[in-house]
Amino acid sequence: MRTKVFIIEYAVGSDKGFDGFRPDTKPILNEIEEATSYDTEVVFYVPNKKQKLFEYLKKHAVAVISRINPGNLKEIDEYFQFLNKLSQENIDVHTHPDVMINLDFKDILYKLKDTYLGEKSTMFYQKFDDFQRSFPYVLKEDKIRVLKTNYGSTGEGVYLVCLNEDNSVTCTEAVNNEKTYFKTLDDFITDFSWKFEEENESAVYFKEKKGFVSCKYLKRINEGEIRVLLVNNEPISVVHKKPQDGEFSATLFSGAQYNYESPNESKWKDVIDLTLKGLKDIKPYCKGHDFPLLWTMDYILDYDENQNDIYVLSEMNCSCVGITTHLEYAKEVAKVFKKNSIFEDLDNSLISQAVS
Repeated sequence: MRTKVFIIEYAVGSDKGFDGFRPDTKPILNEIEEATSYDTEVVFYVPNKKQKLFEYLKKHAVAVISRINPGNLKEIDEYFQFLNKLSQENIDVHTHPDVMINLDFKDILYKLKDTYLGEKSTMFYQKFDDFQRSFPYVLKEDKIRVLKTNYGSTGEGVYLVCLNEDNSVTCTEAVNNEKTYFKTLDDFITDFSWKFEEENESAVYFKEKKGFVSCKYLKRINEGEIRVLLVNNEPISVVHKKPQDGEFSATLFSGAQYNYESPNESKWKDVIDLTLKGLKDIKPYCKGHDFPLLWTMDYILDYDENQNDIYVLSEMNCSCVGITTHLEYAKEVAKVFKKNSIFEDLDNSLISQAVS
């Protein structure tokens, strides 16, 4: 009989506490136990033992919550297939892999470029030939663009590409603000060729996901990136991520300062309104599943044609959003988890049986 809610972790990674678990794992499970009266358990995904874990979860799990940063897994495609198989066994999977490959991958910025959330010049290059042919023209016109590997986290694979007056190129990676110089634009394009070639052609989930997204450089990043933290479709926090002076990256690893604030503060009304308005454009990419249990939408300020402030979506994350610095959010996760999952129906069914 299935009686448990599980969090799935991976044993390797920089996100572990002194006890070997993510610091936000047990607080989330404790709140879920209190909200649903179901038992909970943490399990670890081990690639060469995944079938044994699958059988255990198939027997005991009513729901699983994946808390693995896909960047820590070499076998990420196999893991997504693993989660999909659990879902096919009528186990509630958060976040479902079909949702992760649509919202976590940067090509969502291209798909949303003509909506309220997006920026119209955004492009997606699936093949190196397309990148080689098109990107130099765009860079020569704009002089500066942002390139994003279609999947990555913590700024890895995000590059600020600047074309200098002497036709040399400066490339800055967001994860650490490290700069690389190329004598010519051709040298830069050639160097990028291997980044296309290294991606896995045989992956089941990622067949159409290789490539790079090219975005307009939003120079108001120096004012900070605005992150809206959501539980399902409810904003619960706004994080103002301020880069170090003169730097491009707004990640913690690069030294950016994070300030957490309530989404109800009036100064964030515009970004919260935009987020809620944009959910209808994002929903089709959830492929019939719920919005992620815990996810983020990041924005950077820009100006419209009348020089009014606007927010432009710069990224979404839903695979393993951490709340370690604000464990009180675990209660919000549990509340929405119960409301939007099978537990609501199960509890009502049990009450009906008791009354009858």
